[in-house]
Amino acid sequence: MKNYSLDDYIFFALALFAFSVVFSVTVVQGALFLALLLLLVKKYRENALSGLLPSLYKHTLFMPWMVYLGVCLLTALTAYYPYKGLGQLNSDFLKYVCLSTLLLAVKKEHLPKISAAYTLAATVAALIGIGEVIWSAYTGETVLTRANAFMNAVRYGEVMGIALMLVLSRLIIPVQDAFRGENVLYKFAVVPVFVALVLSQTRGSYLGLAVGLAVMLYFGSPSRKQVLAYSTALAIIGAIVLSMTPAIRHRMTAMISRDASAMALDSPDTAINIRLELWKLGGQMFKAHPALGIGPDNVKKVFKKFHPEPIGYEETWGSLHNLYIHQAAERGLVGLGALALLFTAFLLFALGNFKAAPGPYTLWALCALPAYYAMNITEISFQHVHTAFAIFMAMAFSSAAKEV
Repeated sequence: MKNYSLDDYIFFALALFAFSVVFSVTVVQGALFLALLLLLVKKYRENALSGLLPSLYKHTLFMPWMVYLGVCLLTALTAYYPYKGLGQLNSDFLKYVCLSTLLLAVKKEHLPKISAAYTLAATVAALIGIGEVIWSAYTGETVLTRANAFMNAVRYGEVMGIALMLVLSRLIIPVQDAFRGENVLYKFAVVPVFVALVLSQTRGSYLGLAVGLAVMLYFGSPSRKQVLAYSTALAIIGAIVLSMTPAIRHRMTAMISRDASAMALDSPDTAINIRLELWKLGGQMFKAHPALGIGPDNVKKVFKKFHPEPIGYEETWGSLHNLYIHQAAERGLVGLGALALLFTAFLLFALGNFKAAPGPYTLWALCALPAYYAMNITEISFQHVHTAFAIFMAMAFSSAAKEV
C-alpha cells in the first residue's frame, strides 16, 4: 500500500478545490483551508514556517492587495452601517487568502492533473446545464429554462466562460507531458462548455468570451490560425443553437424599452432596463458620497434612502450589477482607484508570466482576466466565490507554469 506524503495530500486538496469551484461554495472553501493547513504543516516540518510571511509581503501583488484591503477597512468604518462593511472586509480578506494559498501551494508538476480535474468538473456541469434546457423544452415549459447547474444562471455562464478559456488555451498550445487521454478531455469539453455558456443566456458572459478570444488571438502566436479556426467553429455552433431556440434569440436581441411592462419578471427586456435603473442609482449614491462612498455591502441597507420606489420586481437590490459602478457607490473614488490598482496588478502579473514562459496556462490567465473584467460590466462577479476563486486559480497556474 502506498504511503502518501504531505505533498500528495496538498495535491489532493488542490484537485478537490479545482473540481468543486464549479459546484459548491462550501466544498471549495473547505478544500482551500485544507490546502492551507497542510501547507502550514509542511512548512513547519521543514522548519521553513518563518519564511512564509516574507515570501508573501515580497510578492508583487502584496501591496496592491494591502491597499485594497486598507480601503475596504477605511470605507467600512465610515459607512452608513459599519458592521455590514466590516463583514465585506472578511469576504475580501478571504479572497486574498485564497490567492495567496494557491500561489504558494500550486506547483508546476500539479498543473496537468489539476487542470484536468477543473475541466472535467466544468464539462459535467455543462452537460447538466444542457440537460436542464433540453428537459425544459421537452416538457413544454412556458419560459425556457436557462442553463445553471447548481448556481445562478449568470454565475454559471461566467464559470463556463472562464473554463472555456482554459480549454481553448490547452487546445491551441498542447503540452508535451500530457498524461494519457488528457488531450481527448479538452477536445471533448470544448463543445458542451461553449453550448452551456450560450444556453445560460448571459450577455455578460458572451461579452467576456469575445474579449478573451480577442486577447487570445493577439497573444496566441504562433497559433493564431488555430484561434481563428476555433473562434469560427464556436460562432457557427452558437448560431445553430440560437436558431434552434427562438426564446434565447429573442432574449439576446432584446433592446432597451421605455414600456413599463419591460420591467416585468417575464419580459426579455427586464435585465437591461433594471440594470440601467440600478446604474443610475449607483451614480446618485456616488454623487452623494464621492470620496468614500456609502460603505461596503451597504447598497441594500440604504436603497430606500436613495430610491423609495422598487426597481423592477424587487423592492430593494443589494447589487448594482456593475462592479465598477458598485465599487464607486460603496467605496467612492478611493475604492474605485484601489480596485483599478488591483486589477491592473493582476493583469501585469499575468502578462509578465506569459512573457517569461509562453504556454497554455500562462495564456489562460492572460485571456481570462480581461474576459473577467468585461463580465463585471454587467455583474459584481468579483464578490462571488465561483468566479473569483476560478480566476485566482488561473493566476496561480500562470505563476507555477514559469517555474524552472
